[in-house]
Amino acid sequence: MATVGVRFSRFCSRYILAFSLAASACGGGGGGGGGGGGGGSASDSGVRVFHAAIDATPVDVLSSARSSSVVTGEVFAGTMGYRELPGGAQVLSLTRTLTPTRVIGSFDITANGDTAVSILLYGANESTGLKAKLINDDVPAAFDGAVVRVVNGALGSGNVSVSLTGGTTLTVPYATASEYVQVPLGSVSVSASSGSGALPSTTINAESDRAYTVLLGGEMGYYVATRTFTDR
Repeated sequence: MATVGVRFSRFCSRYILAFSLAASACGGGGGGGGGGGGGGSASDSGVRVFHAAIDATPVDVLSSARSSSVVTGEVFAGTMGYRELPGGAQVLSLTRTLTPTRVIGSFDITANGDTAVSILLYGANESTGLKAKLINDDVPAAFDGAVVRVVNGALGSGNVSVSLTGGTTLTVPYATASEYVQVPLGSVSVSASSGSGALPSTTINAESDRAYTVLLGGEMGYYVATRTFTDR
């Protein structure tokens, strides 16, 4: 029975993966920050989801200051951009789209027109359980050229070493975000590895006065995705 359970679980994971990647491709693929469906409108600030849990179903973000969902149906490795937040004090809750009463994580924030936050969904249903973490998207007020940071949501990766064009190397522990670092304009390669092996690389077309986040999501030894978001 245990073998059957594992096989069934892997089947479900593969089904979710195929669904998620298809939905992600329809919603802007891996390169943007403003694609995808969902509640609210695209914005340069507000809230978005870094969905890094490969066996998790789509998720929503609810706000205690609004009757409808702020983010709706974000999928694994999706790149939905920011969705506008109501102003003032509120509680943001990350929930499952199909069962919104199942809250994965809740966060108290006070929002204004410049508030920009991301909620990282990480972990796994089968082993660690699903977890959520609020990340403040504190883009430096001033910088030359472009900046990049890395968010590590890849289960089993531990500390990831990330190399960027220009000679910068970052160490990013699991379930954390690095600081923003300056990169040259134009084609910037991002390569990552850990004690568990190499992770998929990506390339950013870095533009002047832009900030980017590279998300590592999935599970080492099974499937890892690398996605890029535009932060500013």
